Amino acid sequence: MLDEPGSYCLSISHDDVRIRKLDAGRREIEGLTERYLEQVRALKPASDLARKLYSILVAPIPTLFGKKHYVIVPDGKLYFLPFDALEGAGGQYLVKSVIVTYVPSASVLDILTRREDNHLAKRAFLGVGDVPYDASNSGSITGRILRGLYDLAGVHDLKNLPGSRQEVLDAGKELGGRGSVLLLGPKATVAALEAEPLGDFRVLHLAVHSIPSAEFPTRAALVLGRNRASGQDGLLQEWQIIEFSLHADLVTLSACDTGVGKLEGEEGVTDLGDAFLFAGAKSVVASLWESDDEYTEALMQQFYHHLAEHEDKDVALDQAKLDLIREYGGNVPPFYWAGFVLVGEGSSPVTIP
Repeated sequence: MLDEPGSYCLSISHDDVRIRKLDAGRREIEGLTERYLEQVRALKPASDLARKLYSILVAPIPTLFGKKHYVIVPDGKLYFLPFDALEGAGGQYLVKSVIVTYVPSASVLDILTRREDNHLAKRAFLGVGDVPYDASNSGSITGRILRGLYDLAGVHDLKNLPGSRQEVLDAGKELGGRGSVLLLGPKATVAALEAEPLGDFRVLHLAVHSIPSAEFPTRAALVLGRNRASGQDGLLQEWQIIEFSLHADLVTLSACDTGVGKLEGEEGVTDLGDAFLFAGAKSVVASLWESDDEYTEALMQQFYHHLAEHEDKDVALDQAKLDLIREYGGNVPPFYWAGFVLVGEGSSPVTIP
């Protein structure tokens, strides 16, 4: 809990409960967080800030010592901070020693963990990707391709995501299972998605562009293909997602800023990820900033490989990040791997029918 002049952490483990006053107030912690995120997004060194935040938020909490799994209930702008990218003693990323997941509240975690679902999802996987945003000039795209936009006016001038097709194909292949559906290319429309029995799928994966909206959170949207015949603009907005009836173990939002939204005080952040939790998903993988198309494809390939090995969802994402760090030489900036976080119940595997 962030406050002035001091902030507090309530830490709960199987054998201990403590309240610890932190050595910084809201303004300092949120100021450090903003500076850290600015550096990370700009691909600039941020180790000093990562270590400072670790020293304030993690190091003083005795309950955390020796634990391998943190479930974080953030406050304020800490909702936008990837704790596993903080650096402890020796400059080591927390991801190398701890598995981190996030929940809006302890009550939400309790509900997700204890909830008995009478509807058994009988189909394995629904994947959406390779949306033909800008087929006319996709071959001329150079440089990094990021999965996001920040203005509704840009919906009609989006770059294609060349890595998204293979990403969806790989994920579907890894999970296998019966009744899987892939909505790729011209089939990747809102109408096609809504026509599927969404409550019957264990895993939903959407590799698309997104529109965050801090000012009007219900207008935040995933951008699918446009259907010119019906006049659909391709926007799958938050208010529509909340109306879904899902029974999914996992929803993966492989897009930019799907975990970013409007801060609502004690209620946390209103974002696209939370919309899928409200719709019935047990856990959501969402992003805290822009995601690079090439690195995201690599991260997701490893994530689904570990899921297929029946690893818990939180373990699978943690291992995928470590795989990416090793694959690209050990010095991969947090921008490329730390932005994706798991929100909700992560301590169980995906069950494939």
